[in-house]
Amino acid sequence: MAKRKKTTRRRDGVAEQLAPDVLLGLMEHLVLVREFERACERLWADGERMIGEFHLSLGQEAIAVGTCAAVEPDDPICPSIRGMGVYLCRDVPMVGLMASFFDRQDGISEGRWPHWHSPVPERHILPLTGMLGSSVVTSAGVALTHKLRGSDRVVAVMIGDGTTNTGYFHEGMNFAAAQDLPMVCIIENNQYAVSTPISEAARAKDLSSRAVGYGIPGITVDGNDVRAVYGAVREAVVRARRDGGPTLIECKTYRWSGQVLGDPDTLRPQAEKEAAQKDCPVLALKDELSRQGALSEAGYAKMVSDAGARIGNAIDAARALPALDAGADPLRDYWPYAESGEVPA
Repeated sequence: MAKRKKTTRRRDGVAEQLAPDVLLGLMEHLVLVREFERACERLWADGERMIGEFHLSLGQEAIAVGTCAAVEPDDPICPSIRGMGVYLCRDVPMVGLMASFFDRQDGISEGRWPHWHSPVPERHILPLTGMLGSSVVTSAGVALTHKLRGSDRVVAVMIGDGTTNTGYFHEGMNFAAAQDLPMVCIIENNQYAVSTPISEAARAKDLSSRAVGYGIPGITVDGNDVRAVYGAVREAVVRARRDGGPTLIECKTYRWSGQVLGDPDTLRPQAEKEAAQKDCPVLALKDELSRQGALSEAGYAKMVSDAGARIGNAIDAARALPALDAGADPLRDYWPYAESGEVPA
């Protein structure tokens, strides 16, 4: 297959200065992700019937927000299992998200897979599977497709720290490196794979050091600093777009809640959890903008209020939708999904 001529476009600056209006945009997204997931917590606590497990990203919102800001809107991105921030940053309609949670019509997954397992092609969001780590392999395949087509798109794939101990991770990263693919792998190192500390599962102090084995750049950044995440991902994206191959980025953070909603989270030390919440990515940027004179307390309060209003409207709209008609699923017309179990004539 002949390789097409690579097109050129995009922002080329690596060390771009983030102007106050850009930082305010990041702030709005941080607030939106935080308030959205807090709303999901409240719905769950109130006994709302919601479909599927909820892996919240509370405490690590800066990783999704910084990554989405650093890539272009049509660069494919595969979220991690705590990937609601990607859907929100890519402007996936909140009503569609809530409809999926409530098992209503017009949800993003049409009842097949709830939340962040679902692809949203029009927003260039790739699907995640239940086999964590396989997304590195499939994302490498997407990156290979774009390379062979001469496209200048870069694929971003986001994974957890526990995923780096799977065969999928090694195979996907090794293939991406060997083929010099335009891919950036972002590790959301929140220190725990369910309840297993990463310190008990890996000898490496920094998971980014594993990049040495693949012969590619590796970098570790503060995952609670949205500017640091943006800078690292942006530099990797620019390098990949210039045929510089893949990069492995580790963002160190900490998840505030349990593994899933409803998890009592009794296996992690309480003192550790309380200490981690003092390093809040939302308040860190808020304080920085306040010092710059770019965001007042009233302005921040309005951001929170506006986000809450949007989320509340989405919840109300989703509740008003008809219940999902599973019988209308087009897959039921095709074996082996047909109810009869028989191959159609």
